[in-house]
Amino acid sequence: MPKIPDDADLPLNANGPAYTSRQDRDGIPLSYVGEKLGLAIEDLHRHARRCQGERDDLRCAMYHLLVAYLGLHNMLGKANDRALVDRLLDGSSEKLDTWLRLIEREGDVHGLAELGN
Repeated sequence: MPKIPDDADLPLNANGPAYTSRQDRDGIPLSYVGEKLGLAIEDLHRHARRCQGERDDLRCAMYHLLVAYLGLHNMLGKANDRALVDRLLDGSSEKLDTWLRLIEREGDVHGLAELGN
C-alpha cells in the first residue's frame, strides 16, 4: 500500500517558486478540471464511508486528489495539514462539500491573485 508522504517528503513552501510557472494554454477550462476533481473527491469519500475496511487503502488516493485540487486552486500550502485527509474522510458529506466550496471560493483557479498586489 502506498503511504502518505512523511515530513521529509512535504515541501516547506508549497506555493514557492518550484510550484509556480506562467503558462499560456488553450483547452478545457481549469474550472471544469476542478469540478471533476471535486466530484472524484466526493466519490472517494462516499466509498470510504461505505467501506470502512478499505479506508486505510483509500487515504493515499484521497491525499493525491486533495493535493491536485488544492494545487489547481493555488492553495497547495493547505496540503501540508497532516490531519486533512483523516479529517475529511471522518467528516460528513456536508462538511466535505463545505470544504470543497470554500477552496473553490477562496482559491484562484485562474492564477490572478498576484494581480491584486
